[in-house]
Amino acid sequence: MGILNREVGEVELIPVARGIIARWWIVLIAAVLGTAAMWSQESDLSTTPSITEVTRIYESRDETSLLSVVGIDPSTVNPLPSYDNQILQVQEQASREKIAEETGVSSEVTITRSEQRFSLLNTAEGDGKTKFTFLSVGTPTYTFHCSDDTADTCNTAIDAYVAALAQVRKDSIVAGMQRVKSLLQGVAQNGSVSAQEKIAGIDAALPLITGELALLSTSEDQYGGTISTVKRSTYAFGFAAGALIGLLIALQLTIIDKRIRSLSQLTKFVETADLVGHVTKEPVSLQHVSAALVSRAQQLSVTSLTFMPASRSGNTAEFAQRVHEITQPLGVAVTAKPSVSAVNAQELLAIGGAVVIVANAKHSTSTEVVDTWSVLSSAKKPVLGVVLADNLK
Repeated sequence: MGILNREVGEVELIPVARGIIARWWIVLIAAVLGTAAMWSQESDLSTTPSITEVTRIYESRDETSLLSVVGIDPSTVNPLPSYDNQILQVQEQASREKIAEETGVSSEVTITRSEQRFSLLNTAEGDGKTKFTFLSVGTPTYTFHCSDDTADTCNTAIDAYVAALAQVRKDSIVAGMQRVKSLLQGVAQNGSVSAQEKIAGIDAALPLITGELALLSTSEDQYGGTISTVKRSTYAFGFAAGALIGLLIALQLTIIDKRIRSLSQLTKFVETADLVGHVTKEPVSLQHVSAALVSRAQQLSVTSLTFMPASRSGNTAEFAQRVHEITQPLGVAVTAKPSVSAVNAQELLAIGGAVVIVANAKHSTSTEVVDTWSVLSSAKKPVLGVVLADNLK
């Protein structure tokens, strides 16, 4: 009889299951946290994208072609600045700051102009000769590109840049036509009727110059965040994953928990014969344990039993009194003592009769039971056995 000097590695399913059920709140909290994690993740993904790119393509109009009606070659009108330099003028820092101040939008817009295309024509002439002619084809286009948080800010910025470029185009074309007019005025002073007609044509064309750009196409591309909606399967996954993690945590805590919850757990540390019984909330269990104590006391020829709690903070006075009321008529007196950590050497040696170790279910640990038994054995005090009691105060 006595404590077992062995390690038991098996895990009993029923006590483990009871331990997990007792920690159900861990599983629930972990499941809720898993769902909340999926919600926060999906909330980030379902917000507006971090970057929106807007691209617009405009077609330029050759407004100098009107001069051909009065016999002026449009190619003689050279805008100042040139078409390529007009883009540089609009995109210079001072112009950008002015546009940002007027619109309240600081988005930067890049402008590119398509290159002029040419077509090669060949014409057969006499004596086996061939004449080649280069002709410009197509109309140049302007591409405005903007990247910002929202499409609205980009559209506002592009509108401002289009208006600025149109104004620069107008001013440069008008300046080129004014230079041609100045040249024709010098010729008209010599009485040239043709020059006077061309001057009149320029005067008629000047009010028609607007520098306008015609919109061909627009596109929007979004990057960064995903704008997919939150799915219920995501929440289900988060709940299941959190519950699984919570279950593993509860299982781990149950396995490493040394608190005694059943008699079967005590069999890992003391001999089965030393287990007196389990006192539950059922009154009959107290009667059964009392009968077992009287029987064992008679076998050891002792008439007094001392209840000693396994827990350091345990108190068996009330429990001992309830048992004493049953066993005293049967010839066995029951008294209570504090735990071995609270008694000195004199009190320990003065204990008469046999000692009963009382383990408080769900509170006392296996280590406390083993330590109490070891101290009593070392002091040569007979240990009648171990009683497991529920709700011991």
